[in-house]
Amino acid sequence: MMETPGCPPQGLSDDTFVMLDPAVEILNTEVDGCSLLCHTDLGVGMVVPPGEGLLDFVRSLTGKPARIGALREEYDDRKLIDEILSSLLARGFADVTSSDGPLVTQTLRRALVFDLDAIASIEELCALWNSSETAVEVLLRCSHLSDHTTALGELAHRRAAGTLRAHHVVVRVNDARCGQEGCEFLVRLGAAVEIDGVEWPAPDSSVPGLAKLVRALVATHAIMAPDASILDESIRERCVEWFRSESVSGLCLRLDPSTIKEEEFAGVLNAVRALEIVLGDVVIINMPGDEVLLGNTDRGWLSEETSETTRRFRLAYLRWRIPLIKSFEQDNPWSQIPEAEDKWVRSAEDLLPNHPDLLLLKPGSSIVDVCGGMGRVARRLAPSVGPDGIIISIELRRFVTERARRFAYEGNFTNLQFRPGRAERLPLPDKSVDAAVNEWTGAIWELGLGPIMVKEMVRVVRPGGRIAVTHRLVQLHLQALGKPWVQYEQIYEWIRDAFRRPELRIVAELVWGQTVPSKGGENASLWVEQYMPRLVNANDWIFPREELDRGSSLADVYLTMVAERRWP
Repeated sequence: MMETPGCPPQGLSDDTFVMLDPAVEILNTEVDGCSLLCHTDLGVGMVVPPGEGLLDFVRSLTGKPARIGALREEYDDRKLIDEILSSLLARGFADVTSSDGPLVTQTLRRALVFDLDAIASIEELCALWNSSETAVEVLLRCSHLSDHTTALGELAHRRAAGTLRAHHVVVRVNDARCGQEGCEFLVRLGAAVEIDGVEWPAPDSSVPGLAKLVRALVATHAIMAPDASILDESIRERCVEWFRSESVSGLCLRLDPSTIKEEEFAGVLNAVRALEIVLGDVVIINMPGDEVLLGNTDRGWLSEETSETTRRFRLAYLRWRIPLIKSFEQDNPWSQIPEAEDKWVRSAEDLLPNHPDLLLLKPGSSIVDVCGGMGRVARRLAPSVGPDGIIISIELRRFVTERARRFAYEGNFTNLQFRPGRAERLPLPDKSVDAAVNEWTGAIWELGLGPIMVKEMVRVVRPGGRIAVTHRLVQLHLQALGKPWVQYEQIYEWIRDAFRRPELRIVAELVWGQTVPSKGGENASLWVEQYMPRLVNANDWIFPREELDRGSSLADVYLTMVAERRWP
């Protein structure tokens, strides 16, 4: 193999020694042919893609230091070796064992914790909040939510003014009662509320303040501390029934490893997964969250408890969750950044954002974007509802939701909220929003869930409000019009049948389209669904320019069905 010139990783010299961090474990599991690494101290996963010698190279760094120069001499593709070492070093999976050069580490989102009951002043809080050089995830703690209406109002005002920004804000309380003004401030702050001490699997009486927060469209989560009864399916079903009846946004579980037998670890984690599958947003709050596992944020307010039982449970959790996250990734050719996403449907030609009257949108309107993905539809509709409106985007996968939050943060949107959830059970109360939208969700229809989703959209929209569903009918190769590509031949029939409900009056069936440029010349990484950091990026290649050079283009033809919810 021809030698590829390269530079020592991270500016380190050939005489620098590196070795795999002792806390890195090679998991005894493969997903889609990929091997997985787990940093048990940092709580971060990494993917080793299929490829001859990649995993062997990682193993060669285990147990004893290796000189970078010797590694570069041993392997023909020196550029690849430098890329692998840089990736391991930057994410803390490998350590430098000499001091010959600097180590550049990845910048993570910071997780900040503030006790509202103890903070001296809002000015002090905001100064600390704004001191971070990166986006922040903020946890505000207090005993009684009603004690801090003025503080929440000031924070909401500063967020609206653009002087206080955050990737996400959570307010964790013991008593969630507050007035209507407090609810409005929470919405403007874009904050979720976590209510601590909610009885598992369901409280015997109503949780004070919960119904009011939910009705005000505040994302509200219940913190529960399950015991071993979480293994009982009938007990979990009681939790599910309560969760749905209260329109709770999410469930936060605080597990006590000392009450769980080691042989029950796997069963407990699988029980958590069973709840997640049904409810959509379920997390273990005293374990590293998905964004920590993906290497996007620091461990923040995680407990630093180091008992042997806790360490064993945490390791079992990491071995369980990292492969699960990797299994969610797909090879679907869907975009991963807004710039690439805009190539699929250009802003100037996107129907609903350019015709908000179809949804009767106006400043102050509230919308739910069902299966909202990374937030393209929500971001484009945001100007139509103005700063006093709200768009709530619901997406199944939490790390997709987190990426949507990042894009909204980078675009300085203040009227968008992103929540994990399921299309077949939206975490919103009846008749609570002015409109509901769903665009390009093929699997929903393929799995037969389309009618259930539409029923849910109808449930949460107020009488007189509107719902809209958009899907691609056909894709045409303009150089070969006689060979159209159709994803689902029955899509029109499926959507039409789902809209045949007594509560709905169809007001428009709109067929529209646009030409779509080829991906020729684009980096493949922008179009493959991947979230977990890679040892090396197997998709770091460029789509061939052949189609682009031949002048080939595509034309997509879409159907948008719009209906109005009838008055009772």
